[in-house]
Amino acid sequence: MARVSVTSPPGWLSNTYIRITCISGTDGEGQVSKRHILLLVLTAVLSLTAGIGLKAYFFFNPEPETIRERIEHDEETGRINILLLGLDKVPGEDVNRPDSIAFVSIDIDDKVVRLLSLPRDTRVQIPGRGWQKLNHAYVYGGVDLLKTTLVNYLGVPIPYHVIVNLQNFPELVDLIGGVTINVPKRLRYTDKAGGVHIDIPAGEQHMDGKTALGFVRFRHDALGDIGRVERQQIFMMTVFHKIKDPAMITKIPELIRQGIRLVKTNLTLSQAVQLASYLKDLDPSRVVFRTLPGKAAYISGVSYWLGELDDLSEILTEKPQEDQDDTTEEEAVGSPEAVVLEDMKDTLASIRVSLSVLNGSGVGGIGKEAATRLQTLGIDVAHIGNAKHYDYKYSNLLYPPGEETETAAHSLGRLFGIAENLVRKDPSVRNVTMIMGHDYPDIFKKIDLARDR
Repeated sequence: MARVSVTSPPGWLSNTYIRITCISGTDGEGQVSKRHILLLVLTAVLSLTAGIGLKAYFFFNPEPETIRERIEHDEETGRINILLLGLDKVPGEDVNRPDSIAFVSIDIDDKVVRLLSLPRDTRVQIPGRGWQKLNHAYVYGGVDLLKTTLVNYLGVPIPYHVIVNLQNFPELVDLIGGVTINVPKRLRYTDKAGGVHIDIPAGEQHMDGKTALGFVRFRHDALGDIGRVERQQIFMMTVFHKIKDPAMITKIPELIRQGIRLVKTNLTLSQAVQLASYLKDLDPSRVVFRTLPGKAAYISGVSYWLGELDDLSEILTEKPQEDQDDTTEEEAVGSPEAVVLEDMKDTLASIRVSLSVLNGSGVGGIGKEAATRLQTLGIDVAHIGNAKHYDYKYSNLLYPPGEETETAAHSLGRLFGIAENLVRKDPSVRNVTMIMGHDYPDIFKKIDLARDR
């Protein structure tokens, strides 16, 4: 007779093989029946295929409980926390520095991904090094010290990390066919010594890998690191939308292969594939992007981002936009609060000119503080200085001749409650100029209100 045995070494989808052993036994003519052997082999193959198919189905379509069993998570919240890190080469240094730092929290039960970008200049206490900028932790002790620093700072466990070297970044972008992004203003910067040349026009641009790298690296405007964080979030959301395109399905195997080569992570391949499989049908609306709230400040001559952690718990539990309330569209649009917020967004979006900020209050540092707060709203501040005198009881807005500058000045006046008669044309100024008067505390409150909303 013929015995068919199926052997499968331990491990998922391992190399399973079939062994056919012929044992003494004959059919009517004294030979092993070929018909019997074929039947046995077919039965074994079908059984084997069904077993592998069932195992593969559950592997590529995992349930939340399976994810929790195989991937370390926060026992208190049930979330999987990951440090996402982009490294860039700094001219003249042997060690790469983090160019982008983000904390990713994946809510397994609710299937929500929350990404919190952390400015690299965030002031943190690095174990053994004191208060310094966040990205210095990587230079001192690699990803382990950076994770320890963030665990202490944020108060949540971070077992995993994913590191992308920006030198490999263009390859990954080119692999998905580039990205199309609406650039709000021209981005231009040249550093001959560092070999950096960025020149991206305003408007909708289809970017290859090299151009996209310039987009996410650019920080040479009034918003500095905060502006770069915003651009990086725009890029990530654009990529997320693109890989959801059915046309990308055929490229997924190559993306995984290249990703393994270009990305470093302590997630095992099995964990990464299962996590990706679990999130493969995630709607983009269930991805929440946020930047660590705070303000820019100088301490002992060094610029920092001072993070505000009071609302961190709320940020890390924030629901996607679609879940935030059950009001109808008509009710939301019709409410006074919604109208005010929409008007505020439109007003800010209409301000496309650079500002000069002058201190007319006589209180030291008010000009710089006003500029910093305006920059958090996405308003470009090109110049900071002192007014001709410090007797301004109320803040003023001056603008050079031109329809765009006039519109911007009056928009700012409405936004910050500056009286119409204090918003006026002045041919002697080059930019829309905001002169901070003795009412600067009220102006600051209105700026902060606009920022928070």
